[in-house]
Amino acid sequence: MQTSKRWFLLAGLLLISLACTINIGGPTPPAPPPTIDPAALEQLKANWAAALATAAVTNGKVTVTITEAQVAALLASKLAKDPDAFFQQPQVVLQNNQIQIFGVAKQANLVANIQMTITVKVDEEGTPQFQLVSADFGPLPVPAGLLEGVSGMLNEALTGKIAPSATGFRLESITIADGVMTIQGTVH
Repeated sequence: MQTSKRWFLLAGLLLISLACTINIGGPTPPAPPPTIDPAALEQLKANWAAALATAAVTNGKVTVTITEAQVAALLASKLAKDPDAFFQQPQVVLQNNQIQIFGVAKQANLVANIQMTITVKVDEEGTPQFQLVSADFGPLPVPAGLLEGVSGMLNEALTGKIAPSATGFRLESITIADGVMTIQGTVH
């Protein structure tokens, strides 16, 4: 009787542990995850609209400044559309011409902190070129297609729904420092 109680208890503990999510570590994010403010995404759209509206006054020159909170809100809005997204809870650090993205990766019952470091350059045609410099997913494997997915989300900040009226917009430079990304270009 005593042995069967132990086996029953052990089996119960095993089932409980299988039902739980296990955090397996990974890189430490810079701070607890901030609350993603949907207003930051709306402000980003407003910044684009205001910059484009002043283009006629500035001989077609456009400068838009994007904050860490705005990039995080953009990523969060894209990730919210896919409840099974591998990557969630984005945090963004913009420093030294790099975009550092921290978050949480989930695979089955395992959760790991992640960090991706991305650089961006502008080619001769005015197209942003994102390059994944490093990716740390703790003990989880880095998923295939990661660069394309993250690059697509960030590229939308320049050419997608945020700046839909930017047809004729030619990107000239992107500078990342002190928590902001400054985008400069011209409207033809």
